[in-house]
Amino acid sequence: MELTNFEFYGTLSGSVIIAEKDKSLRAYEQSEQSFTIAMLEKIDNFYPEASKALDETYSPVKVNKAYFDYKKVHRFIRCNFSEYDNKSDIDQDGVFKFEFIACPLRGECKFCGIICNPKFNSRLSERERQVMKLYATAFKADKIADTLFISIETVRKHKRNSLQKLGLHSLSEFIAYASKNQIFENHD
Repeated sequence: MELTNFEFYGTLSGSVIIAEKDKSLRAYEQSEQSFTIAMLEKIDNFYPEASKALDETYSPVKVNKAYFDYKKVHRFIRCNFSEYDNKSDIDQDGVFKFEFIACPLRGECKFCGIICNPKFNSRLSERERQVMKLYATAFKADKIADTLFISIETVRKHKRNSLQKLGLHSLSEFIAYASKNQIFENHD
């Protein structure tokens, strides 16, 4: 599932409402597995400290994986996107646009600055580094997929995530960045 153009808001009863472009408003429910999985992948990849804190918080319900995953995403959304302001909380490029949430526990919660307003992970994973190194040496997506024994979609996902983590917009920007910062020099 592609996570783009989403607006969320929280209700007084604790529900999360999803406003997705060109679709009706809906309450986020445990049955939305593809959405939950896509959100968790993004949280795990870009906000690992938040992911670890969510795992710790909801570990008592871990035996029910679907509920465990749902609770983690629900909390992440409530802590970061629950103001209804008609601005996309996940933009057209899939970038999270965090909001300042008026939480009564702000400053007291042990997860303040960890789950809410989490720190962005700008480090490339080892697989992202492998994919981007092959792109930088002029490999095409299909050749990278064959070389690393992964799907072309996975190659594209790693490229997209790498560019987002580094704040870049194109492969040519990445190649210039990699050369300038010698990011492959000490990692062979």
